[in-house]
Amino acid sequence: MKHADWAHRPVIITGAAGFLGRHLISALAKAGARVLALDQAAPPDDLPSQVQWRQVDLMNPQGMAQGLEQGPGPAADTALFHFAALSMPVDCARDPQLARALNEGMATALGRAWLERGGRQMVFASSALVYTPVEDGSNISEDGPVMGRNPYTEAKLAAEQGLTSLAAQGGLALQIVRLSNVYGPGAHSNTVVLEAMEMARAGQTPIMRRPGEELDLLYIDDVIQGLLRLAALEPVVGCRIVNLATGKAWRVAQMAAEISRLAGVEPPPDDESQPGYGYRLVLDNSLLRRLTGWEPQTEVTQGLAFTWSAYNA
Repeated sequence: MKHADWAHRPVIITGAAGFLGRHLISALAKAGARVLALDQAAPPDDLPSQVQWRQVDLMNPQGMAQGLEQGPGPAADTALFHFAALSMPVDCARDPQLARALNEGMATALGRAWLERGGRQMVFASSALVYTPVEDGSNISEDGPVMGRNPYTEAKLAAEQGLTSLAAQGGLALQIVRLSNVYGPGAHSNTVVLEAMEMARAGQTPIMRRPGEELDLLYIDDVIQGLLRLAALEPVVGCRIVNLATGKAWRVAQMAAEISRLAGVEPPPDDESQPGYGYRLVLDNSLLRRLTGWEPQTEVTQGLAFTWSAYNA
C-alpha cells in the first residue's frame, strides 16, 4: 500500500481502542487519512492529533447514529472498519447472550445504519476459527466448511450471514476478512503467544494447553497492510470473503520454544504425544494475494522477537 492511497481519505473505525483498532489508527494517521475513531473507552494518551475520537455506545441506536453522523467525510466515500466486538472466545463462553448481542446484533445494526446514511464500503473483521479444522495437512480456502462450535464462532457466523444479506439487498460493498492467529505488541493477554510470553517472563518453561496444534501466526503489521490493501480496492456491491493469513503452519510448541530461546528458559517438549496433534488451522491466502499483491513481510521468528521486546519494555 502506498501512503498516497489513503491521503485525505475518510475512514471510520469501530472498536478503536482494541488491538486491531490501535494499530490501524497509527497506520492511517501516518498515511494522512482523515480518521474518526469510535469506542466506549477514552482516547489513548498517544492518539495522533489529526484523529477524531468519539466515546459512543454502539449498542445504543442513538449512540451509533451520533457516531456515524460525525464522520470525517461523505458516507459514500468513507471506508468503515468494524472491529468492535467481544473478541476473546473465553469471554464469549462466559456470557453467550452478550457475545451474540455484541458480535452479531451490533454488526448487523451497524451495517443497516451505515446503509441508511448513504454508506457503501464496510470491512468486517471475522475469524479463522469459524472454519472446521482439517486433518489432511492442507490450507483452508474461503469456501472451506464452517461450523459454529462455541458462542464466539456462532456469533461471528451469524454476523457474517446478517451482513451478507444486507449487502445483497441494500447495496453494501462488504468485505468479510477472516483473520488467522494475530499476534504482536499490545495483543490481548489471553492469546496463545502472550500466554507463552507471560510464563517465559516469569522464568518458567511455557507449557501450553495444546502444544501440538498447528496455527497460522500472523504479525499485526502484516494484518494492517492486508486490511488497507483490501479496503483500497474499488468497492464492489455484494459480499467478498477473504482470508488474511500467512498460509504457513507453526506448532504451538514450536512457537513456545522460540519464546523460550528469547527468554533464556528451558523449552517445552515437542512430540506427537503432546495434546493437540492433528489439529491444523492454517488458511489459504491466494485470493488476497491475487486481489492485492499482498505478501506477509514478517517471519514468525522476527515477529516474536519484536513482540517480546515490546512486552518487556
